Amino acid sequence: MFHSADLRSVILTGGEFLRRRELVRGYLASFDTDRLLHTFRLNAGLPSFAEPLGGWESEDCGLRGHFTGHFLSACARFAYAEGGGPLEAQARAVVAGLAMCAKPNGYLAAFPEETLDILEREEDRGVWAPYYTLHKLLQGLIDCASLLGDRQALSLARGLADYVGGRFEKLSCWKIDGILRCAKLNPVNEFGGMGDALYQLYELTGERRYLETAKLFDRPYFLSPLSEGQDVLTDLHANTHLPMILAAMRRYELTREDKYRYAVLSFAHFLEGRSFANGNSSAKAAHPAPGQVSEKSEHWGACGDLSDALTGGESESCCAHNAERILSRLFSWTGEVSLLDRLAVLKYNAVLNCASPETGLSQYHQPLGEGVHKIFSGAYDTFWCCTASGVEAMSELQKNIWFEEDESGLLLNVFVPSRYTDGSRGFSLTLETDYPRSLSARITVRAEQPVPLHLFFRASRVSSAAVNGEEAALSSDGGLAVLSRTFRDGDAVSLTLSSPLTLSPLPGDGSRAAVLYGDVLLAQQGTLPLSGVCGGEPEAQFRRLPDGASFAFRNREGQEAVFVPLYAMNGETYTVYCCLHASDTASAPFTAAQDGSAAY
Repeated sequence: MFHSADLRSVILTGGEFLRRRELVRGYLASFDTDRLLHTFRLNAGLPSFAEPLGGWESEDCGLRGHFTGHFLSACARFAYAEGGGPLEAQARAVVAGLAMCAKPNGYLAAFPEETLDILEREEDRGVWAPYYTLHKLLQGLIDCASLLGDRQALSLARGLADYVGGRFEKLSCWKIDGILRCAKLNPVNEFGGMGDALYQLYELTGERRYLETAKLFDRPYFLSPLSEGQDVLTDLHANTHLPMILAAMRRYELTREDKYRYAVLSFAHFLEGRSFANGNSSAKAAHPAPGQVSEKSEHWGACGDLSDALTGGESESCCAHNAERILSRLFSWTGEVSLLDRLAVLKYNAVLNCASPETGLSQYHQPLGEGVHKIFSGAYDTFWCCTASGVEAMSELQKNIWFEEDESGLLLNVFVPSRYTDGSRGFSLTLETDYPRSLSARITVRAEQPVPLHLFFRASRVSSAAVNGEEAALSSDGGLAVLSRTFRDGDAVSLTLSSPLTLSPLPGDGSRAAVLYGDVLLAQQGTLPLSGVCGGEPEAQFRRLPDGASFAFRNREGQEAVFVPLYAMNGETYTVYCCLHASDTASAPFTAAQDGSAAY
């Protein structure tokens, strides 16, 4: 089976993915780490003279400290891929600062232990997601330990995990169920990926107590019905439960308990029925609570019905990043080519699209309705959950471009300028392309000696291939096109790409559809959404513009509009789901969704 190539095996070599990655890299490298440590030091009773951060990292925010964990994870991934450098120094400086703030009992956070006392007493009232925040820190420490070999980070991670396990050991089964049951709308007891992180710590240390603590976070209310094929996603908070699926995947990989495999497979199917044309999910709940988040964003509605989901709060960016991880690992389980299609759509239109073309920082929600615009995080005054997951996503953008199978199998899924290197076999493949502006790609081989390879591509995206100018036969393998041969140094593979224009109807609403150019979601520019995007084949309705990635469209009334890749939009007004008929009614005017605890 295939698996995504290691971060060290792939580097981005050009294009928009590299450009936005480098923006975030620079942001992290220039960050004053004393500001990240400020609330940790205050909580530990230590002096701090740093300028406080704002937004969700302010001194009185319940989630303070969450960004520090994501910062560690992102720096660790950048540094691991690059073999060290300034971001490794940043991560180690933060770890050393955190070590000064840890209590003898292992507790380490930017908020007091009493917050967990309140959670245990009140169960889901009077707090804002303390275990969610602890997860981010624990994951950051684990990433520094596993990717950078930081022993101090591992010691802190073990201390915090032991502290968490010790608290739960004192609680009854039903008290634990109350603390970790997140079935209500707008759950303030959200606990992130604690289970997934603890499973990783078990893998890292071999200490069984971490395995047992991790299992506590695999909640039966969610996973048991999924394992039996029941759809229980409706009205659940999306990004509370996506990390629970990641934990279930890791549990299955560790223990081979079939229940968790079945739960994941069911979940992936039910998630697809709630996904937009950009591959991502989350919007209003099916039965929202008036005046709260669930009325506009962050939840799942009914499967197959997104007719009322274009609220301005759809497609939370955090959900995209977790969904990419789920689908990538699921492809390694099953080899289903349809998962590659979903990954590619997510990659361009929810992962890359989340990041600002100017700063690299993230959107919270990714609006897809009519007459909408993007709102991006500020550098030091916002720190949404999606700001944090966004910088982490930019640190691993090279994932899911190349997949390895065995010693002779390599799959190219997304046409992003990049270089894959196999150091053990002494060869590299460099992909040059300007997709979607151009429908061609070139792979150049560098090899110390002849190397036999099976190169796989999605058959729906590669129509022909040539090697050194001579046409090469592509065999078929279950939706994949395969180029098999022994490659030599200097060989050049030329690919002709297929990128048809297609309409993607809004599930549950036949009057609206989005336009895809291959894997790339298009958006109509302008403040006046155009109706009448229907009638005949899309290829006949759209005229490609000279830049290669944009299209002009004219409806039956003679009105014209320009469609461009959604990820290219910055501050402009745009429309993704267009009315198919001139008589269709436009959706409500765009209003941004609220964020923060006040929205709960």
